[in-house]
Amino acid sequence: MTGRGATTTPRGRPRDVDRAGRRDALLETAMRLFLAHGYGGTTIEMIAAEARVAKRTVYTTVGDKADLFVAVVRRLGDRVVNTVAPDAGDQVGDLHAFGVRLVRLMLSDEAIGLHRLVTGEAAKFPELAARHYANGPRRYIGVLSAMLAALPPERIAVRSDDHEELAEQLFTLLMGEPHRRRMFGMDPAPSAAAAAEHVTRTLKLVLTS
Repeated sequence: MTGRGATTTPRGRPRDVDRAGRRDALLETAMRLFLAHGYGGTTIEMIAAEARVAKRTVYTTVGDKADLFVAVVRRLGDRVVNTVAPDAGDQVGDLHAFGVRLVRLMLSDEAIGLHRLVTGEAAKFPELAARHYANGPRRYIGVLSAMLAALPPERIAVRSDDHEELAEQLFTLLMGEPHRRRMFGMDPAPSAAAAAEHVTRTLKLVLTS
């Protein structure tokens, strides 16, 4: 029996914040191992040992190895997608800001490493490649499509009601040669200033003045 005024620690399920923190740490470990050993060379056992958790914990927290890889990709994307907070007064500014974050993400060491990895494994694991695309590029194209749809029609240089198609073209322009050079290891990840300049030049091809 506890005395009057004594406090007790509530029992039951861990708080959501604790669960989220453990999941995030697990995904960080998984990403590090995938980048170091490749998809085929990384096992659930390795991830569990490195994260200092039981294999069962990996499965119940995220899922199998493919689920882990997809969750790693989506976690990276959350850095840009979850920061979209549209300002109704400056849709072009919102689009530019998102473009800068997107370029810096897609050309980061982590994203380039994962892209190389899934490209090399696509023939052996086609479903993995499809899930990577859906949770990476296709997800970002969806955000771009919504942002383009929010713009006044007169601000879009290309007359089209298909914002999804236009978003695909914009995404391709934003990646373009900078992404190819990063994939080949020719250039370092861009600075914020370099990314902003690239996005500014790209948007001039899509938007009117």
